[in-house]
Amino acid sequence: MRLTNQLCAQHIGWHFKKHWLIQGKRVPRETGAAAELLRLSAQVRTPNDILAPKKERLMLDFIGTSPRAISENNANLKSDSTACHYYNDNSLLIGGLPQAQVLTNTIEVKTFPPKIEEAVANQKLPNGIDRNIRNAILSAHVLDAEQVKLPKIKLIERPAFNLPRNYGISHERINRLLVNKILHEIEKLAGRSLAVRRKLFDNAAFKASLNKDSDKIGFAINANKLVCSNRAIEGVKLKFNGNLPDLYPMKCTISIPKKPIVQNDFYPFRTDATCSHPHTVFSVFDTNLVNTHGSEVTTSQFQARTLLKGFVVAVARAKHLYGASSEGDLAKPIVVQSVQTDGRTFHFGVFQLNTLDISSKNSLKNYWFHRESYELFSKCGYEAGRAYLDNYNSDIFRILNALYCSS
Repeated sequence: MRLTNQLCAQHIGWHFKKHWLIQGKRVPRETGAAAELLRLSAQVRTPNDILAPKKERLMLDFIGTSPRAISENNANLKSDSTACHYYNDNSLLIGGLPQAQVLTNTIEVKTFPPKIEEAVANQKLPNGIDRNIRNAILSAHVLDAEQVKLPKIKLIERPAFNLPRNYGISHERINRLLVNKILHEIEKLAGRSLAVRRKLFDNAAFKASLNKDSDKIGFAINANKLVCSNRAIEGVKLKFNGNLPDLYPMKCTISIPKKPIVQNDFYPFRTDATCSHPHTVFSVFDTNLVNTHGSEVTTSQFQARTLLKGFVVAVARAKHLYGASSEGDLAKPIVVQSVQTDGRTFHFGVFQLNTLDISSKNSLKNYWFHRESYELFSKCGYEAGRAYLDNYNSDIFRILNALYCSS
């Protein structure tokens, strides 16, 4: 037990303690003031009645939750007639690239347009460009000073087990630094004469809506980096024949849920702007922000997102030029280049919009030119306290340079 000082009954501390206990129990004497006020019809209230008044609870006459008030403007918002299939950046086509082809009425061409193929094969780059790109990759993936809490890591075998949280560079910052540094190197090679005809924009939003047979589909995407040009890219004059994939018994809108929204077309630039023509769309893929339907993302699903990014930008541009009600073949095709990356894997494609009629009965198809995905490197990180980069792929920079210089 703890030893304390010995206190006698006459100790001053004990005396004051007992004195305050007795004084705290005193009852105020009745002075007759309250009776006199009541005789004069004056209301007597205690301080608690003013500082903490009692609130009366209203008794409700219905059982269950109260109905939410619906404004007149949104009275029919949740009806089936206004609901449409809604695709955004968090959506993922479970059928992959074949589903995207049927959804957009597009033929797949497994090569780039002839001009881009020729530019990739014949371009000559300085000797030091690969060293600069290697330094850009290391700067974005390893050497940046940002340290934030990274997303949780889940084990498939033990889904309820909580692993320690790691700190590092965020996925969004890695991709933003990587794309900006690569574009900076491309602009230095292109020179001022070409760079003044290009404009770069961050986080450009696009919205478009189309009718697919009996379904209405709304698209809303965000371009992480958008390259605009003062001239539109010329369309491919060659004709390609092909059939759309057969998705039976699956429907092309199987993984695009219906939502009661009012979809309006939106293009972020005015028609009379100097650089209003969409040139190249850069999009970042993050597994933590996409509804993967409880499974791993396949290569076909990854490539389908690249196609749809270019498709939505092209449709938004067509609606901006020819009106929101236009739904037929275009007099002049709209070409948009699309690039998607997750910081390591790159996928390139060129989308040519020939028609806004994406119904299955239309014989005119849109074109999607692309190659298979490329790996920028195999490993990148720290080893023995030093940053390292293994198996750097220089073809990615050459393709990006050719896409930037195309017109």
